Amino acid sequence: MRLLSLELIGQYKGLKDQYFDFRNTEGNILALIGLNGSGKSQLLELIAETFAYLERWQREDFVTRTSLPFGVNIQYAIKNQNQTEEMILVNINKDDVKSYKITNDGERHLLLLGAPLPDYIVGYASGLNENLQRAFMKNYLQYFEIKRISAQRQKQLTEHINEEQISEINQKFLKKYPHIFKNFYSEDYDQENYLSLREVNPQLSNLIYLDYDSTSLLLLSLVLLPLEKVEQIFGELGFKYPIKAKIYYDLRSGVIDTDAIRDVKMLVRSIGENNITPIGNRTTNDQFDQYELNFLAGIIELDFSNSNILNNLREANYHDPRSFFLRLLKLQQLGNKKWPITNRRKLAKDDFIGTVKTPLKTQLPLSVVELRFLNNKNQEVCFDDLSDGEAQLMQVLAASTIFGLGQSLFLFDEPETHLNPLWRTYFHTYLQNALNVNDGGAEDSQIFLSTHSPFMISSLKKENVLFFKRNHNGLIDLEPVADETYGASFDVIIKKYFGLKSLISHSVIDEIREQLKLGDAQAKQWIEDNLGLSAERAYLIKKLSG
Repeated sequence: MRLLSLELIGQYKGLKDQYFDFRNTEGNILALIGLNGSGKSQLLELIAETFAYLERWQREDFVTRTSLPFGVNIQYAIKNQNQTEEMILVNINKDDVKSYKITNDGERHLLLLGAPLPDYIVGYASGLNENLQRAFMKNYLQYFEIKRISAQRQKQLTEHINEEQISEINQKFLKKYPHIFKNFYSEDYDQENYLSLREVNPQLSNLIYLDYDSTSLLLLSLVLLPLEKVEQIFGELGFKYPIKAKIYYDLRSGVIDTDAIRDVKMLVRSIGENNITPIGNRTTNDQFDQYELNFLAGIIELDFSNSNILNNLREANYHDPRSFFLRLLKLQQLGNKKWPITNRRKLAKDDFIGTVKTPLKTQLPLSVVELRFLNNKNQEVCFDDLSDGEAQLMQVLAASTIFGLGQSLFLFDEPETHLNPLWRTYFHTYLQNALNVNDGGAEDSQIFLSTHSPFMISSLKKENVLFFKRNHNGLIDLEPVADETYGASFDVIIKKYFGLKSLISHSVIDEIREQLKLGDAQAKQWIEDNLGLSAERAYLIKKLSG
């Protein structure tokens, strides 16, 4: 999956009637740079909104209610089942979406069944102003609504055993929610048809946003990889792999379906009843018949030093960390019922581009309440006790590892803000290692990241760096980078692209100016007595000595 171009028709925030060309990029990492407020994040949001809308449009079980408030044309390359790369063009214009396959000679062939989409769009933002997550939340809500409606219908059906009543219930739901049924195309239904209605088995959205709760599941899922591979990812950070975890589950209320029950039972079978701390009363006979669980809530304790537990989990999930993560994420997303109803109403509108955030620390049907890692000294370390920089880097690398194998598009908004200078210097290397730890396949994924880091920019060729700035109208201009950035020194990059004229603090520069007013001799003595080593200090002392 490689995004080749995006054309905005109309306006999205500070972006207006612009064409973004990514064809000349090399490799799979592209950096968006510029000052704060220059519009880097808005391009990431626009990409996310475009693919989220396209998924809602194409999925029969999802619903589009309004058009986007702008038009978009996107072109991307994606491999088909035969591993042959195809060029896809999608035109989104108000209420109409058309997808085309572009042949080698430039001809357009209309795709009647829609465009092939990336396996996953993975989003991450380090800041509190997380507008990037809005597009992901819209599609999360679609999945939750299918589950909510289904649970509502199942509850009504269990209260009625008369076939006529069942038919009436099904007819009512088919009329109001046709998208949740497999065979809703037929216009002619008799009572027998209504009795045989079957719901869709909805899959999660292919848009995955990494917030506090989901990143814990992501890190936990790494244990399904060979542990030496996990060490490859985290070894330079001083960590090996997850060694223990506690998972809270609660099936006592909210929207709970058979998939959720099955996945909790999978965890219980893998670790054994003795490793569960129950919460609440034991299930009644009727509840046990429905759930096949002794308790509907509890803490599941996983000790990965126990090879039996580790092997059971791996076998139950085909040794696939992504499969394991998605199973748990499906259960976690049933907690979207806790979102404020006002937010859910906003997110149900395709043209909504305001700000909403997922509630923090809400009680979910499933969450990781404790995750412990083994460090390089074979000591256990609780993930919540790590520094912001350690946690951030581990989360980003885990996402790159688990979703890098396949055709994924990563949208990372400032993924290295909390890292120390040494880790920032190596961030590009760490990212590449995580993408390629699965021995190939990562070349089909692409990472767009916004950054203020000269270290990342110095790791990339100029074709992979896009410079954003605001023009005099307050709109966003995008410029290609003229000078080679690969291997450029950090001070050159900082001065050229981030507006600095000096590499020392401006408060110090102001003080130097005040001292110069007192005479050269006074200023020279003050500089020698007070300033630390820098090129500026050496230059000033030499000039004042002359």
